[in-house]
Amino acid sequence: MKKEDLIKLGLDEETAKKVAAASEEELKGYVDKETHTTKLTELQTANTTITTLQGAIKKFDGVDVEQLKKDASDWETKYNTDVANIKRDSAIDMAIMQAKGRNPKAIKALLDSNKIKLKEDGTLEGLDLEGLKKSDGYLFDVEETQTLGTGFESGGGSGGGSVAEINAQIAQAMGVITK
Repeated sequence: MKKEDLIKLGLDEETAKKVAAASEEELKGYVDKETHTTKLTELQTANTTITTLQGAIKKFDGVDVEQLKKDASDWETKYNTDVANIKRDSAIDMAIMQAKGRNPKAIKALLDSNKIKLKEDGTLEGLDLEGLKKSDGYLFDVEETQTLGTGFESGGGSGGGSVAEINAQIAQAMGVITK
């Protein structure tokens, strides 16, 4: 109790002073002013933190955390699938260009993209462009090799390389008899 409180209870000023001093001296070992101030500051800080956190929690009031986790997982799966498809499609496009495909869109329409897989090493499994070249060769630029030469071989020792002899050989091969 403070001295003023003791005076209100009916003690004279001198006695109230002595009782207050004795009370203060007795409580010194239990609580000092510095410890009290430190604890009060900690309590105020804790109350401020609690108020701040309660405000933050109110922002998320009604939010289903499990649904958010599921949605994030679904988006991650979709992202990974989309990236894998883009990589596979790019590899298919590159393979078509290397095979000298004329119309990549038409060629891809003839491929069964569900059977084509991109391996870890970057190669494509299930892509048969060679088979497609055989069945639909018009979709690819084909390199034609042409052997240049005279077009005929000279006959044995007779020198039979004249134009008349060549014409006769062609007529005979065609089944036409010339005289």
